[in-house]
Amino acid sequence: MQISPIKITAAGIVFSAILILQAFTFSPTTKEVDIFTAISSKQVTADVKSIGRYHGKSVSFQLKNNTSSNLRVKVPAGTLFHPEDNGEQTLIHLEDNFIALKPNASFTGFLAGFCTESSDRCPSDGNEMKIAMNKNPNFTKLSNYLKGKKINKSVYQDAVWAISDGKSISNIDAVDPSAVELRKFMASLTGQKNTWFSSPQNRSVDAGGNIVQETVVIKGQLKFDCKKNAQVHQDIYKENGESVYISKRSMTAQTGKVTYKFTMRVKGWDEGKYYIRIHDGTDEITRYYFNV
Repeated sequence: MQISPIKITAAGIVFSAILILQAFTFSPTTKEVDIFTAISSKQVTADVKSIGRYHGKSVSFQLKNNTSSNLRVKVPAGTLFHPEDNGEQTLIHLEDNFIALKPNASFTGFLAGFCTESSDRCPSDGNEMKIAMNKNPNFTKLSNYLKGKKINKSVYQDAVWAISDGKSISNIDAVDPSAVELRKFMASLTGQKNTWFSSPQNRSVDAGGNIVQETVVIKGQLKFDCKKNAQVHQDIYKENGESVYISKRSMTAQTGKVTYKFTMRVKGWDEGKYYIRIHDGTDEITRYYFNV
C-alpha cells in the first residue's frame, strides 16, 4: 500500500504558527481591586502626598502595579487622607475614582480631597499622607447623594464643613438648581434650617496655614404679601435693633405677592445676626433675618 506524501504549503505553515502562538500567549486579565486591598496585599505600592491645598485636587497620588496583570484600582468615595502632622487637616474624597494600571506600570496624578477640620491648618506641600476609610455615616450619605449628579464642585467644601464642623448650609451658594437641591438635602441631613439667603465665603490661608473666612455678600429671594399698592423700603438692623443701613430709595409694589432678588455686600461687617425690615414708610410689612 502506497501512502501519498502530505503537502505543507507556506500558508499552512503560517496558520500553524498562529495556532502555536495563541496556545502560549494570553491577554492579561483585568482585575478590579479597591485601593485598601491593593496596598495591603502588596499588589500596588502607593505614595500619597499633600500639594498644600485644603480643597479640590489637593492630593498627589502615585501608584505602582507590582503584578503581571492589568489592574483597575478603585479609590472609593469616603477615602480619608491623614497628614503626618495632627495639627493639619484631614481631607476626604467624595466620589469614586478608578485608576487603570498595566502590568508593572505606574500612575501619577491628583485626586480631589476636601478639608474635614476647618479649625486646623492647611496641609503642607509635599507632606506624606496616609489613607483610611471614613466611618461617619453622614459623609457616606453625602457621597451617595452626589453619585450621578452634575453639581459644581465649588460647593463641595461647604457641604463637608456643614457635616464636620457644623458650618451653616447658607455658605453653600445656591447659584443653580443643583446647588438649591443640595442645600435641601444638607438641611435634612444636618438638621439645619434651609435659609432663604446664601452667604458665600471669601477664604484665604494665612502665613501660619490657618484658613481665614469672611462673609462678603448676602443674597437670596425675598417674598412677601403686599396688602395695598405702596412704595416699599428696606432697612437693615442688628438683632438688638441697632440701625445699620437706612435706605433712601424705595420700590413700587402692587397689591398681592411680591418677589424680588436681594443682594447686599457685607464685607467688613461684625459677625452676628441681622434683619431686613421691609416697610411702606409707616407700617412694617415683614422681616427677613440673616447671619454674617
